[in-house]
Amino acid sequence: MHEPGTGLENTGTRVLVYTDLRSINPGYDQRSPERELELHLTGNMERYMWSFDGKKYSEEKELTFYNGERLRLVFVNDTMMEHPIHLHGMWMEVDNGAGEYKPRKHTINVKPAERLPVEINVDAPGRWAFHCHLLYHMEVGMFRTVAVIDPLSEVR
Repeated sequence: MHEPGTGLENTGTRVLVYTDLRSINPGYDQRSPERELELHLTGNMERYMWSFDGKKYSEEKELTFYNGERLRLVFVNDTMMEHPIHLHGMWMEVDNGAGEYKPRKHTINVKPAERLPVEINVDAPGRWAFHCHLLYHMEVGMFRTVAVIDPLSEVR
């Protein structure tokens, strides 16, 4: 989160990185996350296959979030490409060291070999799209739906 990215280091120009970002106001929910999910961004550049956790959309369609929970989602990019990951319907707060002033984003860029944690206030019941914003990655499998369900409707 503190590195500018390939080709932008040592240019003599200041590059904005995620550790530079801070929200103007503190986040409205300061609870610690109740649950943590680790999600691997996976793919094969030679075969041009992209997925989450090694499974394309046709193999595993949905992630489950529980309405009202504070969730820590850890992205682990196992590929050599950057992936701008987009969550519809809810904000991701980047855990960048800003404490209660974590910046909120709908799309977060995960660099190659990076481990990037975000926190989510799960507050939007229903089904939401969750995907890589490189649309050709999304189309071949780096896509899921997020089902936000009532925590009492399913045993955790």
